[in-house]
Parts: sequence; C-alpha cells; structure tokens
Amino acid sequence: MKITEISIKRPSIIIVLFIILTLGGIFSYTRLGYELVPRFEVNVLTIQTIYPGASPSEVENSVTKKLEDAVSSLESIKKMESKSMENVSLIMITLNTGAPM
Repeated sequence: MKITEISIKRPSIIIVLFIILTLGGIFSYTRLGYELVPRFEVNVLTIQTIYPGASPSEVENSVTKKLEDAVSSLESIKKMESKSMENVSLIMITLNTGAPM
C-alpha cells in the first residue's frame, strides 16, 4: 500500500501521525540545551547627556570635557570616544576584558 492510498482510505491515521510528530517536536524543542551558544558580555559603557539649546562647541566645553576628565581616572579603560552634537553629548567607554562593570 502506498502512502497516498492510506491517506485516502484512513485519513485519521495521518492526522494522528502528524499530531504525534508535532508534539514530539515541541517536546524536543523545550528540552533542547543551550550549551553550544557561548556567553559573552560587551564591555562598553555609554554616557549620553542632553543639554537643550546648546551648540556643539558649547556642549563640548561645558559637558563633554568635564565628563571625560571625571571618567578618565577610572582603571581598566581600553578606549574612550566622545561626540559632541547639537543638544547632545555622547561618550562611549570600552573597558578591558574581565573588568567589572
């Protein structure tokens, strides 16, 4: 007997078979381990300061430089980037690997 003949003569067998396969797949997915996915942390801190109505040069002089001076004394800093835009100061700090956040 071919599968098409079984499907036509006994459709309930096919329905039960698909339900069993679907439930087995759902059960297997819930029991799936995640050991293959490595755990990692991105050691980047971002400081965003809003200064409404200020030009980029004013934001840089009154906000960005003061924050950079305060943050630069921290240990385990790998790289520090800053951007001063209109109304916004953005400082991105990259820490060394293994540094506590």
